[in-house]
Amino acid sequence: MERLFRSVAVASVLAGIAQVALGGVVRVTGSGLGCPDWPLCHGQIIPPFDTATLIEYSHRLSASMLMILVLTTTTLAWTYYRSDVRIVASAFLGLGLVLVAAVLGGVTVLTELVWWVVLLHLGIAECAVACMVVVAFLGCRPSTDSERQAASGPSTRRLNTLVITSVAAVFVLLLSGSYMVGYGAGSSCGTWPLCRGSLLPEGTAYAIHMGHRFLTVMAGVLILATATAAWSRRALRPDLGWTSVTLCLLFGAQVLAGAFVVWSGFTAEMKAAHLTLATLVWASLVLLGAAVYAPQRFDAPELSSIPSGAPIAKGSAH
Repeated sequence: MERLFRSVAVASVLAGIAQVALGGVVRVTGSGLGCPDWPLCHGQIIPPFDTATLIEYSHRLSASMLMILVLTTTTLAWTYYRSDVRIVASAFLGLGLVLVAAVLGGVTVLTELVWWVVLLHLGIAECAVACMVVVAFLGCRPSTDSERQAASGPSTRRLNTLVITSVAAVFVLLLSGSYMVGYGAGSSCGTWPLCRGSLLPEGTAYAIHMGHRFLTVMAGVLILATATAAWSRRALRPDLGWTSVTLCLLFGAQVLAGAFVVWSGFTAEMKAAHLTLATLVWASLVLLGAAVYAPQRFDAPELSSIPSGAPIAKGSAH
């Protein structure tokens, strides 16, 4: 059951990231109304086989798979990890967010892709991914006594502040990208890093586009500071070392992808890759945050009472 929980929790994270990525494909290919109704598609369970419809329908099918995985994760968390409020609360919150995201997906179609509904849909989906990342981390890697002892002092408080600020900044960055596209400013600046040869070009669309780039710089500085602080603790916490390096590499790749979106002439493929990498950066940052906070707040996770006949004994998760 321990292995099953870990496998399903990790699968939920991967499915959540894939769901957001596929949602990006739906948007950049203009397939959002490939199924003009909801929950059916063209009034059918099996829709017509044209490209836009298949892309949108695939997004709905992947949402169904995500729902099954998150529901299974939550059920296992409640059954076997009930004594750890972090796992149970994160799992139930993730399940609730996935349900809300599913409803918002329907609202998005019925309102014919109103930009603020799309933005809210993305924000809820990213929060659901974050919840699943926390569940997977806590279920896969209980904190050790040495880690709990090391999680104190001024350096830890500074790292806590940096993590929270970075998470907020990256979340705003994700939403700003959605707003930029929804406003129609996604392709307004045809050069990079400057826009029309200027840092502050005149015009609302240009300002919105450059605002997204400025937010990227701010988020990048915060991520670098957070990763540096985490890296400095790698002797006691090796997981903070590799997580911080992964975060920096993904953020660098995401910035390059943003540049290639412009250099490639705003192709759908590069736009989809840009959003996918942004979600991976988000997931990596949340993972780093979970690694930082896990030893600080509670004792290590412990399995609750196991039903009679279950294949594992209490506490065997450790």
